[in-house]
Amino acid sequence: MALRSPQPEAAAFAHQVICKKGEGAMLLLRVVLCAGVVLGGSLGLLSNGQAQDGPAQESGVSSLRKTEAYIAPYLLGTFPVDKSLSLGGNGVGNTPFLGTNIQGSAGGGLKAGVYPGAMGGVIGLEGEVFGHGGKLKTPGGAFPSADANLLVINSMVNLLLRYPGDTIQPYVGAGAGVSYAQLRDLNLQTNFASLSGKGSDAAFAYQFLAGARAYMNKQLYLFGEYKYFGSAYDWKSESSSGGSGPTTSLTFRTHIVAAGFGITF
Repeated sequence: MALRSPQPEAAAFAHQVICKKGEGAMLLLRVVLCAGVVLGGSLGLLSNGQAQDGPAQESGVSSLRKTEAYIAPYLLGTFPVDKSLSLGGNGVGNTPFLGTNIQGSAGGGLKAGVYPGAMGGVIGLEGEVFGHGGKLKTPGGAFPSADANLLVINSMVNLLLRYPGDTIQPYVGAGAGVSYAQLRDLNLQTNFASLSGKGSDAAFAYQFLAGARAYMNKQLYLFGEYKYFGSAYDWKSESSSGGSGPTTSLTFRTHIVAAGFGITF
């Protein structure tokens, strides 16, 4: 019997094994490649998500307004509403000086305030001091007659509401405080009394205001403002014997127009 050579069968078996290993290697390579693609896509999405979140977070931070403090000097002019001066009290019949003319004057003031960032820069609190002169006078030839100079200094606290624009900022507000008024160079003549000299009084005061800012740059602005101001004064006098004399009273109302500049920080 002739014997067969085992080499061809071994070679065929080896070929099959190598082919299967090659197919397994290819399959493994494909799995690795697919895993790489999936991982790369996930990293790419994560990167894009982070890139989108960054500007959103920055936008959220930038939308928060900073607390703004300011100081502002200004000039003003008064346009008083005529109210009759009166003299009375302490045994003296009340005498109104009818037709009393209250003349306006120029003046000035200084204000300082803050718009908290926590309020969105919309609601502010402001303190101010301003003063002006004036003159009280009855018509010529009228009796009883009144002639006096007026000096007024006001200390006020205002609550403000504004539109926080980048360039133009309109605002409104209301305030309350103390008004110090001095009546000087006084000359009052009635049937019951004759008064001269000067007197002082401090009284409650209130005001309503509206205005607008115009920013020249980030720190400097110009502003114009209208106020309606009111108070009531009672100037005490002394009698010739040194006791308490009659009281001179005035209900004071005035329109005020102001203009100035402010510095923010």
